This record gives sequence, C-alpha cells and structure tokens, in this order.
Amino acid sequence: MMASARTAHRNTYDDVARAVHAHDSRADTDERLNGERYFREVLALLPLATLMLDERGMMVLVNPRAGRLFGYDCDELLGKPVEMLVQTLRFESPASRWADPATLQRSCKFLPLDDLCARRKNGTEFRADIDLSAFRFEGENVTLAFVVDKTDRYELRRQRQDLAHLTRVSTMGQLASSLAHELNQPLTAILSNVQAAQRFMAADPIDLAELRDILNDIVQDDYRASEVIRRIRAVVKKGDLEMVPLDLAGVIRDVVALVRSDAIVRGTRVTLDIDSTLPPVRGDRVQLQQVMLNLVLNAFDAMNEVPPVDRTVCVTLKPADSGMVLIAVRDRGHGLTADQLDKIFKPFFTSKPQGLGLGLSISRSIIDMHRGRLWAENNNDRGATFYVTLPLGDATPEDKSR
Repeated sequence: MMASARTAHRNTYDDVARAVHAHDSRADTDERLNGERYFREVLALLPLATLMLDERGMMVLVNPRAGRLFGYDCDELLGKPVEMLVQTLRFESPASRWADPATLQRSCKFLPLDDLCARRKNGTEFRADIDLSAFRFEGENVTLAFVVDKTDRYELRRQRQDLAHLTRVSTMGQLASSLAHELNQPLTAILSNVQAAQRFMAADPIDLAELRDILNDIVQDDYRASEVIRRIRAVVKKGDLEMVPLDLAGVIRDVVALVRSDAIVRGTRVTLDIDSTLPPVRGDRVQLQQVMLNLVLNAFDAMNEVPPVDRTVCVTLKPADSGMVLIAVRDRGHGLTADQLDKIFKPFFTSKPQGLGLGLSISRSIIDMHRGRLWAENNNDRGATFYVTLPLGDATPEDKSR
C-alpha cells in the first residue's frame, strides 16, 4: 500500500483503538455492555472492511463493509476461519508468529501485510493490503484486520505499464530505418564472408589459415548483429516491474549504442561525461532505458534545424547532493519557450507533427516512481538541458501498486 494511503487510514484505526480501550477499561458490567454496543456501532460505521478475529483466527465480528467486499452476509462469516477469505492468514501455522497478539503488541501498533491474495464468495480473487492490530476485548486477546481492496490500483498500474510499453514500441518505430541499416551491415558482411569461404574451399589446396580468419570474421559479425537485436528486445520487451541494483553508466551506454546509427543519419555527435565510480541505483532497467532513450531522441529532434556542425548532445552522469545521482542530457537546439517549459510534461502535449505527446509525461511518472525528479531548463548559451535525479544505493521506489 502506498504510504500516504496507509497514513490516511491510520486516523480511522486510531478511532477504533480508542473505542476498544475505552470499552476494556470499564469496570462496571452495565458500562461494559454499553461500551460493547458502542464499539459494535463504531465497527459497523467504519468506511474500511474490518474483521475481528479471536486467537485461533476465527471471525467473531464482521462489519457490513467487509461483508460487501467479500460478497457474504456478515452472519455467514461468524465463527469461520479468516483463511477462507485470505489463505495466507493462518493463525495456527507455526510460521505465522505475527498472528500472536502478544507479538503484535510487542512489534508495533499496527502490523502491515502487503499485497495478499483475497477471495470473494463467488471465487474471484483480488489483491489486498491488510493491517493487523491486537487488543484485549472482553477479557480475550483479539486481532482487528483492516482490509483494503487494491483492484483499482492494480488496474491503473497495468494500464500505465501498457501505455509505457506502447510508447517504447512507438519510439523504436522511429529508429526502425537506422536500426535496419545497422543490422544490415553485419549480415551483409556475413554473406560476403560465407561466399569467400565457399571459393576458398573449392581451391586445391585449401588455405586453412585464410578460412580460419574468415570464420572468425563471421563470428564477430554475428555478435554485432546479435547485440543490435539484444538492445532492441531489451527496450521493447513487456513485463512486470523489476527493481534491482543498476549500474546507471551501463544503462546510459546501452541507450547511446542503440541510437548510434540514428545519430549518424542525423549528423549528430553524442558525447558522454560519465562518473563510472558511482554506486548503483535501485530501479527497473527497461523503464530507465525508456526515459534515457526518450530524452536523447528529443535532443536529436531539437536540433533538426541546426547546422550539422553544431549538432551535439552531451550526456552527463555525476553525483548530486543528498545521496542522489544527476543525469543531464544537453542539446544545442533553439531551447524551449516559456509555454513549452510549462506544458512539456503534460500528457498529449507535443511540438512534433508525428508525436504522441506521451514520452515526457510517461518519463516523469517513471522517475517519480523511482523517487527521483525530472525537469528541464534552458541553457545560458543555446539549447536546453533535461535533468534527472535518482536516489543512490538502497533507496526503494514507491510501492508497485501505484
């Protein structure tokens, strides 16, 4: 669950906690009965699906919101094990020490369990975040389980990933001609070397040394072709987010290698100023490659009307303040107008006739998810620079459910 969402729910949790403790502290029997009624009323009015579980994980109270979420009448769930709703909540399992109220009370006020699989009465499954909190209620140890349905956020995440993939494929379409040329070069060399090898094999005697050299050339050309294909597949592949330690210098070099042919066609020079001693960042390689590819190609486009001798893109990687790393992509185009600086990261805003207007918007959302920042500034002399900051080391991205 996103930290902000969980924090927002904590006020509700605290209201429940106060109601429980107020009930449990009453000494008089009538007061305790009144307190129980009050607590049940609070539970019924909660905007969150809430279950009260005994020490064995049996449901002893179920509020209407929980009944609607799981598709049951509340009475149907009373006395039933919670694992019929969330299979991994097995209170009697030796591995489930979190199910012990004493453990809960020692560890933290609320124990968050993220991204669990829950099941409705009709058999459909959905992802849920659950917060557990242990109390003494009517002299018994009980656990409250607050359940939050993540379906909408999962669907939003899936659509966002599909849109990012569509943008990557569209971007690669722009490079199709130059990549075809780059791929054609080693394939043509392989064909020529194979034809030469056939001629040498027909000779008598066969020149084995020359054949050996030809075969080595074929192997090297094959590696070149394979590398082009590998870079293309790495960018356009579709899959789940994979947050791993990344060498940003390697990510940048892969992107520059991918656009090398396009740069030659456009008469553009790309220079790198990379600090290779930086520690890794934690991120998704494909998505960060997508950001870099978008920024570099935008820099190329910004210099279409600039004389070829001035077409230079400089990509810089260096440490920044507060445990961050800074990437800068600088072009020598005509710069950005005030209107462009204000709108350039908004969806569907584009100055290109064939542009989707999504590249920078998606790039910013990717960097935001990595807890970084993406912005643009005009240079003092000419052109513009796009800046990216990302946290170094073990800084974790925002929750995948976003």
